[in-house]
Amino acid sequence: MRRALLLIMLFSLGACQKQTSSNCSPQDHSLSAKFNFKVGTVAEPFQLQANSPYLELVISQFNALSPENVMKANAIHPQEGVFDWYPSDQLVDFANDQNMRMHGHTLIWHQQLPEWISNFEGTKEEWRQVLKIHIQTIVARYKGRVAAWDVVNEAFTEDGNLRNSVWFQHLGAAYLRLAFEYAHEADPDALLFYNDYNLAQNPLKRNAAIRFCSDLKKAGVPIHGIGCQFHVSIDFPSHREMDACMRAVCEADFLLHISELDIALNPLSRSMPVPSEEDLQKQANLYYWIFKNYRRLPEAYQYGITLWGIGDADSWIPYFFNRDDYPLLFDENYQAKAAYCKLIEDL
Repeated sequence: MRRALLLIMLFSLGACQKQTSSNCSPQDHSLSAKFNFKVGTVAEPFQLQANSPYLELVISQFNALSPENVMKANAIHPQEGVFDWYPSDQLVDFANDQNMRMHGHTLIWHQQLPEWISNFEGTKEEWRQVLKIHIQTIVARYKGRVAAWDVVNEAFTEDGNLRNSVWFQHLGAAYLRLAFEYAHEADPDALLFYNDYNLAQNPLKRNAAIRFCSDLKKAGVPIHGIGCQFHVSIDFPSHREMDACMRAVCEADFLLHISELDIALNPLSRSMPVPSEEDLQKQANLYYWIFKNYRRLPEAYQYGITLWGIGDADSWIPYFFNRDDYPLLFDENYQAKAAYCKLIEDL
């Protein structure tokens, strides 16, 4: 029995070691140092304070930072006239102290709204004031300290129409123009982005979003870039679809932000208590392809790539979809996976 247990332990250790090459330890390398464009991640202040492996990887591997939740409306503006600055101040201070570019996420979204906004009853002018005060109070506080903002997030549905959000219901399509104008007034030097998902998988949605943003830009609205979230999987979308998405944004003369990159292993929600070596290698190859292909784009459009998390235990995917998954560069113990090693060793 003892011998069997020892063999199991040795096998498990060997399986773990396969994920990490001796030549790609994060202690000896920095992912961001390999690229001319910024390589970022999302972070939560409580994790930076309480989780030392997480903190070490944020500092050593990345040179840009986005908030995962603390700048969303329900967190930062929980009541009318009341802003909770403490968590977002912590994150912005951390990024500035570490000389990391801070990317604000997100000013206007249809989800994670506080009840007072969801239930607000007022005239169109009063809704404009809600929009303006929310945006300008936040952007003005971080003027010169947050380099860019996701001004509007996920405004389009899969059929290419504008989402029937509370903002659209009360202000119509004009809320997008107003949002960018208000943000620009509060900080004229900040870069302003539209951000959305499934832009690679769905050309109809992508074309509608790019066309709408292009029309705003032609009308003189200050919009500088488009964030393509790239929550993708090892099975889809195809290389061709992702390449078409990247190139379409650049050809429309917008900065391209791969803004929320993770690569799921289990999009069909199979039972997967442990990732297979084959799937981990597919994941590594796709991370490699995305970074390599992005680097081939004209440098003038390379705003950067942001990973949506550090270790697999921090990922939103298992919680949101109630499934096993392992979508990030580091495992649940913050050990480097095959994907990190391939980026370090092969790019």
